[in-house]
Amino acid sequence: MGIIQSVLQNLGNGTDAEDNNSARDRNPRSAHNYEYYRYSDYHESSYTKTRPVVNENGGKISSSSSLRPAVKEPPTLTVRWIKHYSSSHRILLVGDGDFSFSASLAVAFGSASNMIATSLDSQSFLMRNYRSASSNLMALKIRGCKVMHEIDATEISNHAIIGRMKFDRIVFNFPFAGFFKELSRDAQLLRHRKLVSEFMKSAKEIISEGGEIHISHKTNGFHKEWNLVSLALSHGLRLIDAVDFNGVDYPGYNTKCGFGGDNNFNCYPSKTYKFRLGYNWN
Repeated sequence: MGIIQSVLQNLGNGTDAEDNNSARDRNPRSAHNYEYYRYSDYHESSYTKTRPVVNENGGKISSSSSLRPAVKEPPTLTVRWIKHYSSSHRILLVGDGDFSFSASLAVAFGSASNMIATSLDSQSFLMRNYRSASSNLMALKIRGCKVMHEIDATEISNHAIIGRMKFDRIVFNFPFAGFFKELSRDAQLLRHRKLVSEFMKSAKEIISEGGEIHISHKTNGFHKEWNLVSLALSHGLRLIDAVDFNGVDYPGYNTKCGFGGDNNFNCYPSKTYKFRLGYNWN
């Protein structure tokens, strides 16, 4: 008789009881008069809060506001990339002329709270000399990027704020010490190499474990004589890669001449040199 009653009960309950039992087995919390559902997307509109559920006896009960709402799982953050940089990296940018490179990364990431963008110039200097500076700064700030002015790239490890942090990527695009037409070629070369050398010396103090220092630099003529690799070795940094630089990879980026000039310079041919701590004995 017990077997017959069991069969009749299952027929009366139908598949709803079976669904309820399997759900209860998977999740003990669903043994009560509510069930938990997952977000199918990040948007509130795609989330169904309640539906008819089944009680422990197999009978349906109606959805109502008295039911506990479904539990929302925290959304998985999407990591976004633009060339060598991702939204998961802690990024420090130095010497970014009109902040157009920083703005390009920020727009690609959607949120730039992982970035600190800096320039040697004051904010008033930027506004007077670079037409796009205002819009670039706005693009950074509305995305949560920390913007800092009058930051010397050779002294970043000594800065009160920056010097207490660690970064996964430190970026210095096309470093240039200035125009010294009155100086000999060798004297000019010495100035430029000193800028890069002191930047490397300071940057290596605030790079994270496994982090990288990136320098984009022209590879022809006078610029080739800067010999970035030998400068890096003198500071215990090793070259891990050198990738052809292409400005179109960074929409909106303008290679400014600097020092008040709003014109763009020809940055080709050039490469992005990537350095890490540690000598390369190979």
